Amino acid sequence: MITIQGTNEKKLGIYYEVNENEPPLGVGGMGQVFRGCRVEANGVRKEVAIKFLFDDLPDHVIERARREASIQIHNENLVEMFGFIQVDEVVSPGVIRPHYHVVSELLHGVMLFDLLKGKTTDNNGEEIAFATELYQMYVHNRNEFALLIIKNLLAGILALHDKGFIHRDIDPSNIMITADGKVKLIDFGIAKQLTTLVTQDKQLTTTGQFMGKAAYAAPELVHGDVRHQNATTDIYAVGILFFQLVTGELPFDGATNDVLNMQLHKKVPLKLITSKGIRNVIAKATEKKQADRYQSAAEFRVAVEQIKLSEPSITERLFEQKKMVAAAGIGLLLIICGWGVSNVISSHEQEQELALLEQQRLKEERIAKLEDKIIDSYESVSELDTVTGIVVKSSALLTEEALQDLLNPSNASNGVRLLRKVVDKKYQTSAEAAYWLGRLQYEGKDPLDSVQNVKQKIVNVLEGNNRVAHELIELAVQLDSTSYKALYELGCDYYAGKIRTGNAVDRDSEKALEYFKRGYRFAQEKNDKYYIDLFMKRIKELS
Repeated sequence: MITIQGTNEKKLGIYYEVNENEPPLGVGGMGQVFRGCRVEANGVRKEVAIKFLFDDLPDHVIERARREASIQIHNENLVEMFGFIQVDEVVSPGVIRPHYHVVSELLHGVMLFDLLKGKTTDNNGEEIAFATELYQMYVHNRNEFALLIIKNLLAGILALHDKGFIHRDIDPSNIMITADGKVKLIDFGIAKQLTTLVTQDKQLTTTGQFMGKAAYAAPELVHGDVRHQNATTDIYAVGILFFQLVTGELPFDGATNDVLNMQLHKKVPLKLITSKGIRNVIAKATEKKQADRYQSAAEFRVAVEQIKLSEPSITERLFEQKKMVAAAGIGLLLIICGWGVSNVISSHEQEQELALLEQQRLKEERIAKLEDKIIDSYESVSELDTVTGIVVKSSALLTEEALQDLLNPSNASNGVRLLRKVVDKKYQTSAEAAYWLGRLQYEGKDPLDSVQNVKQKIVNVLEGNNRVAHELIELAVQLDSTSYKALYELGCDYYAGKIRTGNAVDRDSEKALEYFKRGYRFAQEKNDKYYIDLFMKRIKELS
């Protein structure tokens, strides 16, 4: 067992235990997460999750982790944080190396993002009964499902706001459906303190810088207007999520810049929502002007509680109107016979025609959205939309299809088009497409024969440009910091300097070594011997 205890923990008589022989629960761009145990002064033991941060993280990332760990709120709809622990290792006399850890409650469950795609098992493949129940509700009674999620989420957000913080990153990938029947908001990494703007806040919330997810970003987030970001910023995001849970799709889709522009100027397409009560609540929550939204999570929650799902849908109301028209026609028939009948039939046919036209319009809108839609997933999966017959594919699947097309000169143009389509989404899962597009755009011979063969086939399709190639590789690393293939290419860029990057960056051996070391670690985790050897060679050259 490894024992972890910082200065504050010593004062409180608390320490943490981790079994170093157990594999990590997960690995991300900031570090590895292990199962641990919190041991309190009175002997009470509690299972926790302990994130071991990587040693080479930049200061602003460490501050983000410190901020996340400092938001310690006990609420059943929020992940509970226990602290940020710094343990100093004495490397040599006068030389101390700090190691950082973030401790939180250990959650078992399924992310809402995955549940919406039909996954109801945790990372170990264990079925989560509550998730299964919710997914059935999502399939058969979407409005009821949405209300349940939103009510629980607002309860957590209310507690967060009451403590003086806004989340700023509310989306399905930060909401967990737990095995013990809870809906929990997680990840306070870019949360902002409302009352003051302290030194750490300035490092995390630079004015003019967009923070969060484009699809859920309020206009003030899009502008990077830190001063005016407040409770209504989270309320806007919840409104967008509410729309997604009810309709099964986001109101705005496309490239990140296009989505951000729509957040500023385009209204949410509320006609896709049949429930008048839900439609009105989402309309107010997603107003572009902050003053027009709900001003607190409590006000929002009250409005949600007042929604009546028993109200008739648009289709049901249309049917009732038709019955009324028919009834009126019968009454008229008794009085004025033939004229009344023809008039009623004409009115009935007009309503039918209008209803069909409205259905066709909505279907066309849905087709337009689905044609550009990509599932944000590392898995090669696809979904059939039963209304339109369109197959929506994942980033991974489209990238695979693109690489197959590139092998055939007659399909090369389509392969490049697919890669660009995936890259334009700027998902984390777009990193692989950005890596390949960048690598194929480098001028000169590629050391990997398979890549070189593809480059020869697409010479008339994709013009070589080292500056563009470097920018694409940089983008791949920004999207997925664990992409060791992109880290290797980026290290080579800084190792070679201007000759490889088209004057984009100068040679920087220290930075190159940093990228090689980071990539080496992730290549080891994937046991990719080819890249492990490449990284070792470069590290030896630069050490």
